[in-house]
Amino acid sequence: MNKIQISVPVNEKIIELTPEYSAQYEMLDEFAECCQMRNKMAVVSQQENDRKFIVSGSYCGFIKLIDGSVIDIIPKYDKEKKNAQKLLFMEFCNRCGFEFDDNFFNYEASFMENMISVFARESMKIIKSGVLSQYSAIEENLNTVQGKILFSENNRINLLHRERIYVRHDIFSPDRAENRLMKAAASKLIKITDDPHSSHLLRQVTAYLDDVRKPANIANEFSKCVNTRNTKKYSTVLSISRMLLDTHSDTYFSGKYVSCSMLFDSVSCKNNEKDIIS
Repeated sequence: MNKIQISVPVNEKIIELTPEYSAQYEMLDEFAECCQMRNKMAVVSQQENDRKFIVSGSYCGFIKLIDGSVIDIIPKYDKEKKNAQKLLFMEFCNRCGFEFDDNFFNYEASFMENMISVFARESMKIIKSGVLSQYSAIEENLNTVQGKILFSENNRINLLHRERIYVRHDIFSPDRAENRLMKAAASKLIKITDDPHSSHLLRQVTAYLDDVRKPANIANEFSKCVNTRNTKKYSTVLSISRMLLDTHSDTYFSGKYVSCSMLFDSVSCKNNEKDIIS
């Protein structure tokens, strides 16, 4: 299977159904059906005579297919493709609270890899400065008393094991919503990045958060994240995590053959055009 990596403006042909690219066409065609069901035309299936196409719609961002193909959809441009890419990067920065720096972004790489680079570096900043922890109550069967003895449970569980005591006690742990979401997003991005440096950073993040559980309910985890002075350093990472993981986010798109995507309304991208300095 020949994976593709292309960058196209909005409302332009992405791929045509040919024997060489039939697999990618079928995957994008299924994605187009998913978009139509949500009334968000990120990609559209079209036919002209006997020729079938997949065309980009009115959204900018990236689509990563399960075969490794990456499609960047960027705003319309006349002469400078870089300016269109910059519009997309600026919209991403506006949404996630990352200060735009033209020197940070690699215009030779895909938007997806640039997004992953931001997430990986911001996550490592949190790790290096110290992740937040909190006290959590746990119940367990121990050989010594720690915390409060739960007598009814102890009598039921340890009827034949008097040497053990069932207790509830508090532990100070990094297993909290912000870290669970950061780990979930990092775990997802490890699977799709082809950049060795980003992959290395993301693996460091997940290894450091080894004791942090997988989120059971993404929406519920985000509801637990409160913006305070202590959690401010998580702002960019959590914003990107929401765009990637929260099914209610306007940037979240999914499909049977899509491993990851992040797409913005092209109108919002164009709003940044006045800030572009040619």
